[in-house]
Amino acid sequence: MKAFLLILLLSQLVYGEDEFMTFSFINDSDEKRFYSLQKEVSCPLCEGSSIAGSNAPIAADIKNKIYTEILLGKSDEEILANLRDIFGEEVTYKPSFENNIFLWLFPLIFFLLILFAARIFLKKNDKKV
Repeated sequence: MKAFLLILLLSQLVYGEDEFMTFSFINDSDEKRFYSLQKEVSCPLCEGSSIAGSNAPIAADIKNKIYTEILLGKSDEEILANLRDIFGEEVTYKPSFENNIFLWLFPLIFFLLILFAARIFLKKNDKKV
């Protein structure tokens, strides 16, 4: 039992614990921007997870990039545009309208098709009665 505890203790010393990143800001508004931007950016490595909930090394790099750009005084849109340039459009959870016109218009088109089909169906039923 003592050998097991000794091995367990030594493994903690060798492997240590995960590095915990801390970010210090001059004011609260920058800190709020930082945490809100983390929630808007998806992790390129983890599927369906934002960088706020990811411990992947790429997520840590993106967090550091956001942190440094906030300290440099860049706006949220500039930071997100820079991340889109590096990682592509899918890095943000809000797709742009220009590149995804079909995605934005599909619900409207689908709704109009349902209305058109319902009108035709109701007209056919009126003629039968």
